[in-house]
Amino acid sequence: MLSIHRTLDTIFARFVGINKPQRKFLTELFEIIPCVRGRINFMNLSRYSKYNEVTFRRHFGKFFDWLKFNYLIIQIAFLSGVVKSEEAIGAIDCSYISKSGKKTYGLDKFWSGVANKAKKGLEISLVCIINTVTGYSWSLSVRQTPSGLSSKEGDGTNYTRVDFYLEQLVDCFVQLPQVLYYTADGYYAKKKVVDRVIENGKHLISKLRPDANLKYLLDRNKYPDVHGNRIYDGKVNWSALNLDKWNFIGVDFKYPHLRIYSQILHSPQFKRKLKVVFVWNSRTLKYIVLFSTDLNQDARQILSFYQLRFKIEFIFRDAKQFTGLNHCQARNEDKLDFHFNMSLATINLYQLELIKSDSTMSMNSLVRKAYNTKFVKILFGKLNSNAEFDGFFDINMPDVQEVINLGQIQT
Repeated sequence: MLSIHRTLDTIFARFVGINKPQRKFLTELFEIIPCVRGRINFMNLSRYSKYNEVTFRRHFGKFFDWLKFNYLIIQIAFLSGVVKSEEAIGAIDCSYISKSGKKTYGLDKFWSGVANKAKKGLEISLVCIINTVTGYSWSLSVRQTPSGLSSKEGDGTNYTRVDFYLEQLVDCFVQLPQVLYYTADGYYAKKKVVDRVIENGKHLISKLRPDANLKYLLDRNKYPDVHGNRIYDGKVNWSALNLDKWNFIGVDFKYPHLRIYSQILHSPQFKRKLKVVFVWNSRTLKYIVLFSTDLNQDARQILSFYQLRFKIEFIFRDAKQFTGLNHCQARNEDKLDFHFNMSLATINLYQLELIKSDSTMSMNSLVRKAYNTKFVKILFGKLNSNAEFDGFFDINMPDVQEVINLGQIQT
């Protein structure tokens, strides 16, 4: 756990405005989260900590700049200190959080991918950064979706969930100006989103409907006899697609059953040209339609970046399994925000530990090792002077390490 302390010392040294009590509390908090057995809530945290339940409740209500904290972790993860644009893309998505009670902030009906329907509960929106070389994904910005907002795009006169997501995304543009491409699922394929992303000098990669309204551009070199102001060569007929009008790129290197076609098409919905990638699955005989607002982007890269988008789901999965994303006791907006950010920031912090570790293979193994380490330290800390051990006690001794590594996957 010493490496976590060193990482936290490095991060807190670059913070302005954080006082010593908050710094000590956060250090304690990040150390005990993977050690807790059961729910990650105020009462259970106090059982594994020197702080009591009231202290946890008080600190969870205080402001902390989680965006800066996550950004500094990402800087350390990319080693160079600056996130390189050619090595990173952004991704945005939401996750449903189960929560009961009538007085909880943000309680509304949100889409649950597991249940495949809208359910009453909470929702968080996450913007993450994905390293295109290593495949590691890192939480950057976490915000809870307010209640009472329409899930529709809106006409600009009313504030909707789409506007809320866009505000979060634009804040991340400012924090990471080097990142050029952002990926999102089909829900974000809206004109308002595309326009705002392009206005900020970024590009969006997303998914279109299988019956998307798209038009071929007229090739004047191919049809020199066409007169007038005609610029389109007909509408794309997805039920009887003419692949002669598409550029065949080849098969996907990772999944050879995926055949890739691309073309620059006009979208009446977005009122602009798009680089469209048609991906045909020869096994299922189904297809998906992807697009990028960068007309010069390579088709294989568009598909690769969209495939990497799924890494954001692993962040949600690990946070729900290991750091108590669903466990918050609070109903207050500030405490809920602190809990959600704490849960995902812990995944960032311990993913650094996994990268630096030669023996720990997974988050599950790391959690087991963290608990065993704390247990051994407490056990030997309580022994009196008459307690005997073969030699002096050292946390790095092979016999002690054998106890600490109990239950983790061995390399």
